[in-house]
Amino acid sequence: MKKLFSLIIWSVLFNSFATAVQAQDNSACFMLDANGNPLDLSYLCQNSSPKPNRSAVAIPQRAQTIRKSGVHIVPIKSRRAGIPVIDVKFNNRYVFEMMLDTGASGIAITKQMAKTLNVNHHETVRVSTPSSNNVKLSSGYVYSVQVAEITQKNARVITAPTMDIGLLGQSFFGGYDLTIKSDVIEFRER
Repeated sequence: MKKLFSLIIWSVLFNSFATAVQAQDNSACFMLDANGNPLDLSYLCQNSSPKPNRSAVAIPQRAQTIRKSGVHIVPIKSRRAGIPVIDVKFNNRYVFEMMLDTGASGIAITKQMAKTLNVNHHETVRVSTPSSNNVKLSSGYVYSVQVAEITQKNARVITAPTMDIGLLGQSFFGGYDLTIKSDVIEFRER
């Protein structure tokens, strides 16, 4: 009984010092449309100002990408062993999920991806992986590889027949500073 009384006293004392906290900033009343553009909803909200500045809008996870002031923001679809998986477009047509691997030096695609892209394998290269050294794999070129507005033309790809998902490595994003967040990756132009 004493413990219960003590708990009630502490609860009353603690709550008497609590301050009111506003759950949402009323200075902007908006929502994002399917393309990530803010829609002004100030006519629905009290004490609101017009549509917010684009740079002030929080970016939720969604299927499309956003570019603002030299930064390309790409949603992370999932993770494999902690490695982010994103959508990558090949030849302006085919979209494949690939792991963004900061430890990979090039672009590695699966056998099925190579078949879909009709890659003409014209040379054999030797590669080293964390599990194997000096492995012979076929390489060829694709017309383009694209993430957000970042495009690499005539990109060299290596086909790894034992992989079930491709790897996007340094040969693609080496000219960008990357920030990997919980739900998006930011490609920052240098």
